[in-house]
Amino acid sequence: MDGIGILDEAGRLRLLGAGVAGAAFGAVLVVLVASSFTPATTGMLVVVGVPGAIAGAVVGVVTTLRSWRLGGGYERVVSVERWVADGRVPADVPAEVWVPLLQARADREGAGWTKVVLATFWIAIAWSMREQHGPVVTWVLIALWTGLGLWGGLVSVPRARAARTVLRRGVTTVG
Repeated sequence: MDGIGILDEAGRLRLLGAGVAGAAFGAVLVVLVASSFTPATTGMLVVVGVPGAIAGAVVGVVTTLRSWRLGGGYERVVSVERWVADGRVPADVPAEVWVPLLQARADREGAGWTKVVLATFWIAIAWSMREQHGPVVTWVLIALWTGLGLWGGLVSVPRARAARTVLRRGVTTVG
């Protein structure tokens, strides 16, 4: 793919996960909006929810591909993740390559905290509207927002902090 590179099995699974998460979010979002105007029925769920799910899946996959392209390609993104997980940058990687990549990864901490705050806010809103939307839509929304908040707090923030630590430490030699 143009600007992405070759995807391994893990990359294809990530795309699948992005599509599934996008589909769930898209379906719930359009059903939520539609149920504000008319009672949620099975027909409405199919007529509105299925196209919303398809659109959400496309958005999830496209944004993942765009993220990889902006990160220098899938292989580069995986390399940065490996550096963060290992807690070091290989000595053969020049500073003009690893410093901006790790800095970009470290700068995502704010986005992680934003996910946590927004998820908390939207969970409260979903709960406050439970009478209007019914229990199924309410609990699906709460589950989606909980997942987003947990991802931000348990994955995005710690990875950003780990990247900042590696950035501070610099290159280590293996040996």
